[in-house]
Amino acid sequence: MAIFVIAVLFPCLYLGYLGLKSIKQEKQWQQQLVRENLERSLSLTIDQIESKLDDQIRASLRQISPPSNLTEAYINSLRNLKTQSSLVHDVFLFDKELRLVFPKTFRNEEGSQIKNLNTLRPQENEHLHAGEHLEVLGKLEEALVEYQKGFSSTLSKSVHAALLSRIARCQFKKGDYENARRTYQMIIDEDKNQFYGEGMPYVLVAHLQLIEIAETKRLSLDVRSQLLNFYRLLVEQSDKLEQAQYSFCLDQVQSRLQHQQQFLSQYQRATLDSIVRLEKEIKDEHVFRDFLQINILPEIKQEINSKLRDSRFNNSAERKDIQYLSEQSDSIAWTIGMRVNDDLKSPIKFIGVRIRRNALPDAVRTVLKESQPSEEVRIALLDTAERTLVPDGLSAATVVLIKPFSRFEELASGTKLALVAIGENPLETISSKSLIIYYILLGSVIVLIAFGIVFILRDISREERIAVMKSEFIANVSHEVKTPIATIRALAENLNEGWVTGQEKQREYFFLIEREAKRLTHLVENILDFSRIEKAKKTYRIEATSMADSTKKVIERFRLLVDVDGVLIKENIENDLPLLMLDAEAYEQALLNLLDNAVKYSREEKVIEISARLEDDSIIVAVADHGIGISKKDSEKIFEKFYRSPIPDGRKIPGSGIGLTLVKEIIEAHGGTIKVESKIGKGSTFILSFPISKDNTKMSDG
Repeated sequence: MAIFVIAVLFPCLYLGYLGLKSIKQEKQWQQQLVRENLERSLSLTIDQIESKLDDQIRASLRQISPPSNLTEAYINSLRNLKTQSSLVHDVFLFDKELRLVFPKTFRNEEGSQIKNLNTLRPQENEHLHAGEHLEVLGKLEEALVEYQKGFSSTLSKSVHAALLSRIARCQFKKGDYENARRTYQMIIDEDKNQFYGEGMPYVLVAHLQLIEIAETKRLSLDVRSQLLNFYRLLVEQSDKLEQAQYSFCLDQVQSRLQHQQQFLSQYQRATLDSIVRLEKEIKDEHVFRDFLQINILPEIKQEINSKLRDSRFNNSAERKDIQYLSEQSDSIAWTIGMRVNDDLKSPIKFIGVRIRRNALPDAVRTVLKESQPSEEVRIALLDTAERTLVPDGLSAATVVLIKPFSRFEELASGTKLALVAIGENPLETISSKSLIIYYILLGSVIVLIAFGIVFILRDISREERIAVMKSEFIANVSHEVKTPIATIRALAENLNEGWVTGQEKQREYFFLIEREAKRLTHLVENILDFSRIEKAKKTYRIEATSMADSTKKVIERFRLLVDVDGVLIKENIENDLPLLMLDAEAYEQALLNLLDNAVKYSREEKVIEISARLEDDSIIVAVADHGIGISKKDSEKIFEKFYRSPIPDGRKIPGSGIGLTLVKEIIEAHGGTIKVESKIGKGSTFILSFPISKDNTKMSDG
């Protein structure tokens, strides 16, 4: 057993360990391969999303390419882009000196816009000052005449506007509202958004005075129209005003509109709403401009100084036309895209956009609608807590793999792209499915090894049992041989020494010597026949034999051996049994073994019954005893060589353990069968069956 454990069991266990280790390594390798494929797929998707977003930003930047002169129409198109685009949050423009051109802000307080009043000719200047002096004295008609004298064909537009403003003022003071209204309207028409003035632009004064004239004359409709026109002018041209001017006029307009709002027509209400929206946009632009100057402009200057070469951004090998900057300032995360303006005639050098925070999730949605992996594995956008944002309905999915964005990491605000599984983790399921064949093969090998071990153990156990049986067989045979030899020797010595003188007594001794010699001969024949059968050298002399005569012959021979032991043999032999082709000596030897066993395993009352009859197409020979019986378990083994069934009462019964094996071999060699019927405590019956319907003469000689 130790040799078996060392030579067989340990190698098998080691091979099993190597197999399991190999499967584990194969699983890890396949999981790594699956992970690499998933990472590659996720990286491609991220690149696709970022490329799509990059293309959208590039298209937006090209869409806002400025003309040579910044017109109001162009400024309005920028504002429309912000309101209509899902990508652009704000737009900004820089000139060559990195000064903000857009968003605009209020005009710097640098004094009057009229810089040529002091360059008037003495005569024109005399008329202007004379008129102002007369106006102060209350001589309005004379002042008007002096102002009228100041007009000439060489006046600039700003001086012309200054004289008109003074004329309209005198007319208003006189109460000549109609002429004052016409003069103020002339100022508005001729100004054309130039905002000439001395402190307060003339056009603003003109609008305020027109509103006051309409209110004085109780022209409600005219008041509302004037208020809306003035409101629009203030909002649209706020960058040409000082902040104080803008705030003062805006308060005047809004306070009056508040009283007039309930009287506005539907068209006027719509006009008012559009102006309010524009005012809010401009306020937002002012806020964004301040944010740009404080937080973004320093970063832009540094980036431009370090990366601008030949009017191009060296951002990457493939995309050199856009520079992205991302930062977080005052808890506000921002990402901008900026490019160089290719139009050398334009005052604008750099064009940029601030990208909306939802631009990246929107790009993810667009890409995922176009292409998604299998239903088992999906691509999703996760927030910082790894909750699914895109697509919807995947809150219970299992996160398999997470990968951050590269070019738009700040724009992502901590969101990441991930592969999620609807059911089980594919890293486990995919590799497990592919490893099933390995598990099957390893399981098959283990099962085969287990069966081999079982068979080997069974063979070892059987060989050990046979070895024990052989030892017992040798001991029993030695005893069986020794007993008759000792008897013969003792009887012969008595006769030889002359101890037995009577003729009758001598005959008795000779009879005993003959009986023991026959018993010894029977034992030797059994051993020799068993040896021949084991070596497949047993031969039979087949001839026509009377089963009745051969059976009776065995009975008579056996009686001579057991008469003195008080054995009663009952026979029931049919005389008209047909002849059979068999070896009579072999049959008689087999039957003698059965009778010998019947006597050995009988109780104190040794009654043996033997019968031979014709039944159907067979001759049945039965040997029955009333002995200890055989258990069902032992009935299946008693024909094995060297096997001896245990005795319930513990008696030791002599025997070699080959008798029934020899019987079975002889009977089956003649085409017959043998079976046993037994009950514990009631005896056993051995039944031999020889078929006569077949040609039982066709037997193998070996």
